[in-house]
Amino acid sequence: MSPRHARRLRFPLAPLTLAVPCLLCGAPALLHAGASQAAEQLQTQHYDIPAGPLAERLNQFAAQAGIYLAGDAALTAGKRSQPLKGRYEVGEALRILLGGSGLQAVPTRSGGYEVQALPDDGSALELDAVTVSAMTDERTYRGAESAIGDKFETLFLEQSQTAYSVNRQVLDDFAVSDLEETIKFVPGITIGNSFGGTQDSLVKRGFGNGSDGGVLRDGIRTSEGRNYNSVTTERVEVLKGPASLLYGMQEPGGVINVISKKPTYQWRSTLGGQLSSEGGGSGYFDVSGPLGESGFAFRLIGQHKDEDYWRNYGVNRDKLVAPSLAFESEAFSATLSYEYSDYTSVLDRGAFFYNGHAVGDRDHRLDEHWTRIDGQRQYASLAMEYRFSDSSRLRFNYGWNENAYSDYQADPNAYDPATGELRRRFRSNPDVERTRNYASLDWLNDLELGGMRHELTLGADHERHDESNGFFHQGPNVWGFDPESPHYGDLKQVEVVNPGNSQQRSRVRMLSAYVKDNIHVGEHWILSLGLRHQRFRQRDWAGIPSQIGTNLNKSKNLPFVGLVYKLDDEFSLYANYSESYKPNVIASGTLVESGSDPEEGRQYEIGLRYDNGWLSGLVALFDIRKENIQTTETINGEQVTRAVGEARSRGLEASLNGQLGERWNLIANYAYTDTEVLEDTPANEGNELLNVAHNVAGLFLSYDLPQSVLPGTLRLGGGARHVGSREGDTANSFELSGYTTYDAFVTWTLPNLIGKKTELQLNVDNLTDKEYFISSGGTSNRVSWGAARTATLSATVDF
Repeated sequence: MSPRHARRLRFPLAPLTLAVPCLLCGAPALLHAGASQAAEQLQTQHYDIPAGPLAERLNQFAAQAGIYLAGDAALTAGKRSQPLKGRYEVGEALRILLGGSGLQAVPTRSGGYEVQALPDDGSALELDAVTVSAMTDERTYRGAESAIGDKFETLFLEQSQTAYSVNRQVLDDFAVSDLEETIKFVPGITIGNSFGGTQDSLVKRGFGNGSDGGVLRDGIRTSEGRNYNSVTTERVEVLKGPASLLYGMQEPGGVINVISKKPTYQWRSTLGGQLSSEGGGSGYFDVSGPLGESGFAFRLIGQHKDEDYWRNYGVNRDKLVAPSLAFESEAFSATLSYEYSDYTSVLDRGAFFYNGHAVGDRDHRLDEHWTRIDGQRQYASLAMEYRFSDSSRLRFNYGWNENAYSDYQADPNAYDPATGELRRRFRSNPDVERTRNYASLDWLNDLELGGMRHELTLGADHERHDESNGFFHQGPNVWGFDPESPHYGDLKQVEVVNPGNSQQRSRVRMLSAYVKDNIHVGEHWILSLGLRHQRFRQRDWAGIPSQIGTNLNKSKNLPFVGLVYKLDDEFSLYANYSESYKPNVIASGTLVESGSDPEEGRQYEIGLRYDNGWLSGLVALFDIRKENIQTTETINGEQVTRAVGEARSRGLEASLNGQLGERWNLIANYAYTDTEVLEDTPANEGNELLNVAHNVAGLFLSYDLPQSVLPGTLRLGGGARHVGSREGDTANSFELSGYTTYDAFVTWTLPNLIGKKTELQLNVDNLTDKEYFISSGGTSNRVSWGAARTATLSATVDF
């Protein structure tokens, strides 16, 4: 039998919450009410699942409802589901989804459901004796749907832009701890200037940096810094190419949306911990469930982390708490969430390059023990939706986030080959504050006009960016540090104010209206038309005395055109044209040369998609041009930001994700990217953009061993990622060599250890202990080392 026909739909029955909520929330009465499985299945919750391929819709429902669902995929092949909108019990919802399909969902003794064919007379059966063998969690790497390109869930084959989804299973298997690790599973992304490993800085299709606003949390732009935490994240979605139509000011490489965990209407709780081979580790709890029959549900997540850095000194600490509250009724839903993190992070400037080679070695840092960044990061959001009917809804979103920190740097800035000494200086950005405020109102419609189906989005949003720092401190240059035999403690924190880099301020105000319509023309064609009218005001100033760097008040129309042709149930072609527009924002501790005009970009893209229900993939070709690209260079020892004239990026991306048979899962991706500076100073014209590799590839596999091997289930996996050589600065004066790293994991799941489901997992990154460089800060004295071989041992218990 082929793997496709042998595949069974499997989803987890939500674990029952017992002890942890009693201790943490003091709600034993509520827990007792939710402790029986029968009561759980009689609970109602709101669903909004459109009609579509039956297997995909059943998978979507099972994941949302938290139930096991088994069945032969051959039964659902070629069939479509009925739409499911409203508040239902599990059994009633399954009957609606399966209506007219000739199938039924039969309850099983183990508490799940099995999809079976209806008897010839069409009557439903009650089969209490049915036992579904091998009913385990479905662990697939395939992402069937994404909302990042349309503001509503869109089937993979119907998307008019290139989008990827890194689901929770991938994040769990490979113990992903930051966004830099997430990009292993998505083609065409490399790492940029991460400010010593303290910021998300991702280069997408040749463009992007740590301050580009390209990282979103639940669709809302985040402040500069680290914006991913494994315990609060459900999945990560990536949209390639210009995303300004729906997400406002963006650069043309794409955006990354970190989607948070939400409250659930089934009781569940998890305790987990992790130990690192470098020393230290972390622990967390995650509790969620309904608040009686009120329609409210809550979630509470907490984490404490204290983990040693992988080089010769340093520690990363984080204390996090994330409460959220949800409400569901027949026509109205709302989610209120908050996250607070108090952190201390290693600020490691990495290596110093001289004549194309690093001085010193990977194990010994070139700074001081006091180098770090201390801060507090906060997120707050409110999402509300009112459903006028099954085909029309109004959605409001508000979000606020802030990253307030102080950094302390031991900055190497010169090397004397005659003595082998480095020159260093103390630098510090105290009292940095970066805030984002965002509000949007969207009217989402699925309607018939002119004999054609329209998925119509009408919206408006308003956004505010505020960034500032206090007195920028910069001490005198001090020689005498030997990178081959380092002695620490000689560089003192001399707080001398640098007037030119102090009192920096940046304010951006944006107001926009937008429309997007996905028009289904017949059975095969989907035409997507969109337009955004963007108005913005930007003012940047810095220095003592204060000097204005940028003062703009502009508007811009941003069009979008996309086309999809569905060849059959498994293949589709797509193409699009899109534009981007984004103000350049100065970074703390840098000077601005001749102001900073907004960036403008455009992209042409064509692609082919494939999805057979268990394996999905795509191939895309793109061509991007961008003007006024913001770059940072070192001039006379100072960090100076300026905009180059024009650059282009063109290339190919390919990916294949999903299941290879019953037990194998696959992630395979490749990207070829060719960049060139078209207009700039004569010395830089024709150069490549920094931190962009021509070739990037990844291959990752996992395998579920048969249950007879050991008690419980055993899952093995691993893979490799290759990143080609990259230029280290805009002048292309030095190069970072290409590298290949290997990762592996093993997971042992015991369903009834200590009476609870328990999972033990070992992850090893960089198995061969490869020495390599992941990125450049745009200058030879700021090149980041890739981490040495590290191992983590984690354990979780579900209650």
